[in-house]
Amino acid sequence: MSFGDHLEELRTRVFRALALPVPLALGLFFVAPYMRAILIEPLFIALRANGQPCQIQALSPGETITTDLKLSFIGALAISAPWLLYQFWKFIEPGLYVAERRYARFLTPLSALLAFGGILLFHWILLPFALMFLVGFGTQPARKFDLPAPLTAPTDGSTTAAPFVFPVLDEDPPSPQPGQVWVSPKNQVLRIAVPVPKFTSNAIVEFAGTVTEAVSSGSLEPKAPQLSILELPLTVMGGISQTYRLSEYIDFALFLLAASVLAFQMPAVILLLGWIGFISPVLLRKYRRWAYFGLVIVAALVAPPDITSMFLLLAPLLLLYEFGILLLVLVPAHKVSDGRVFSVRGFGPSVAQPAQTEQPRARSSQEPQDDWHTPRSNDDDQGAGGGSS
Repeated sequence: MSFGDHLEELRTRVFRALALPVPLALGLFFVAPYMRAILIEPLFIALRANGQPCQIQALSPGETITTDLKLSFIGALAISAPWLLYQFWKFIEPGLYVAERRYARFLTPLSALLAFGGILLFHWILLPFALMFLVGFGTQPARKFDLPAPLTAPTDGSTTAAPFVFPVLDEDPPSPQPGQVWVSPKNQVLRIAVPVPKFTSNAIVEFAGTVTEAVSSGSLEPKAPQLSILELPLTVMGGISQTYRLSEYIDFALFLLAASVLAFQMPAVILLLGWIGFISPVLLRKYRRWAYFGLVIVAALVAPPDITSMFLLLAPLLLLYEFGILLLVLVPAHKVSDGRVFSVRGFGPSVAQPAQTEQPRARSSQEPQDDWHTPRSNDDDQGAGGGSS
């Protein structure tokens, strides 16, 4: 193929690659509030556990919509990643040798599984525990008092005025009355039921509100007067108010997610370097202590600035390092290049194996054999489509 043909093929693959994530990002924008709620929920759990109000702030008018746009584009790239990799693979596949194609077919699903494991670690362990520690570090324990006994009528006939108290309710009243006030200990807020105001200062805003109500209710008839719930955050006396900005928190969560996914790619990187010949299982075991020391530094730099998050990230890194050594032992380069990784012959020596091992050794003194650049033939190219590892 000429240079012009390669350039035309590249344009075609790029166009096909972008044909999925762009419309997918537009569709995900409508579900971005749910994605945002999933990321914010661990923060609210940590705030609730430390006696803080479950609120997050947006300090600019466009902060919420820009955050949703960011989440929609990142979600579209994550979902369409297999399609993007497939288009990249179809572009470079004609220039690869048969052994190189087998290497790629083994590494691609392995990398996808490792990335999925990193997402699970982030969602279930790393983010919740990191937030629980970081939020609790800046709060002060609430002052506690013994619950007083209920008031009883005095025996001498005198009257005692009962103190004014707000009702403490675990759940909101099903039918609150206008002006009703109660304390929600679950969300650490003071809530007030007030009538919904009608703003008529702006005709465009009023028209938009009327259209929204008509679409939501399916009728143009005016609704009966309604109530809305206002809330006032309550903090622990003398403590530090834990109030976070929406965009900064989402950036923190996405950075932690990216760090977790990249850290889980360690076995794939170790396997690739071992196939190339840069490292070996013996070398990795010999310098294991230095590798552990480097992983401690990486965990300290990547994880949030607390010892709990560092150890939560360090423990999987150490396990992934050992898993990479195990993969390099079980899946050497010659097994992948020969297509014997998932075959029965790959798990045990065959009868003809000694003769096969002696012949390359005798030939290696004259011309070294390179699994990565084995010359292709027409038969190899024709059978490459079905030569899966």
